[in-house]
Amino acid sequence: MRFRWLLLLSSSLTFSLFSLAAQARELLFWQYDRNQNRLEFTTDVGVQPTAQLISNPTRLVIDLPGINVGGPSTNQRLSGAIREVRVGQFERQTTRIVVELAPGYT
Repeated sequence: MRFRWLLLLSSSLTFSLFSLAAQARELLFWQYDRNQNRLEFTTDVGVQPTAQLISNPTRLVIDLPGINVGGPSTNQRLSGAIREVRVGQFERQTTRIVVELAPGYT
């Protein structure tokens, strides 16, 4: 009986650790540096971003598959060619970064 309890404890502990590891894949930091015209982001694991340019309004959409935002959606309003940068949870396991461009900018 004691062995079963230890086995059960060990298997539930293993399950908990795997659950924590699965939840840990997240966006840790992002910022748009207007002086260098550069978007930076950091995740806690490697990720292969996908990007697409969409029109009306013109925006660059960057998806980070397998990554969670780790907090509420955020945005940074700007002026000039870049109007706004938004970060949010697009799908359950995909973070989306949207860089909205000024009208007429392609």
